Amino acid sequence: MSNFKRYDFSGKVALVTGSSSNGIGAAIALQLAQYGAQVVITGRNAANLNKVAQKIKDASGSTPLEVVGDLLDDSFAPKLVQSAIDKFGRIDVLVNNAGFGDTDMSLSSENLMEGYDKVMGLNLKSAIRMTQLCVPHLEKGKGFSNIINISSIAAIRPYVLVYSCSKAALDMCTRCSASELGVKGIRVNSINPGPIWTDFGRSVGNDRFFHDLEHIVKAKSPLGRIGDPEEIANLASFLASDLAANITGSIFVSDGGMLVESMGK
Repeated sequence: MSNFKRYDFSGKVALVTGSSSNGIGAAIALQLAQYGAQVVITGRNAANLNKVAQKIKDASGSTPLEVVGDLLDDSFAPKLVQSAIDKFGRIDVLVNNAGFGDTDMSLSSENLMEGYDKVMGLNLKSAIRMTQLCVPHLEKGKGFSNIINISSIAAIRPYVLVYSCSKAALDMCTRCSASELGVKGIRVNSINPGPIWTDFGRSVGNDRFFHDLEHIVKAKSPLGRIGDPEEIANLASFLASDLAANITGSIFVSDGGMLVESMGK
């Protein structure tokens, strides 16, 4: 990143869920820290979380707060928010990035309803709960505070039954939350990525996930490429900044054109 700062988050605190792996959450936390924010990172794997923390410290000079836990545990979200307040005294930006998907979850799956509880619990319920818990702190930001939900183009185009349903519901959560929280000076927006180089494949037990997906992307995407987490972080930094002060309730797609496909291939 160049020395030219497009954004200044000095004195602000950002809480990013699902930030313990090599993916979108970690990239957003890193970039916000580079722009001056104090960041709270969280995930289930303490070792991975510590690696992300060290990367943030090396790149920004600030030390993030690491909070290990599972958002599927109902007792963890209040602990996470309170830990952020105890450490930094405020929360200005909430990024609901924690998510899970199962590429083998269809109507014929024997464990469909068990998977439904897990996917909806993490992708939707935890985002709603984190939003609810953070609102009393966000509304103290006097118009700066905002929430960014990390959704997916699967919310717009059918992909896998339960995963797509969870992300479509998250998009509606974004709109409803924006409508309700605007009077409190809190903006709420969604970023809906297409294929991004992350550890998602390994998280769903498919090490060949992106290898298998790459030829599809090259064939159907107008740009013919899988995106990088940093590109999603670029959009998140803009939405979290006061340059986006007039934007709320919006769904931003970053997919290389996957939704429109390519007419030239």
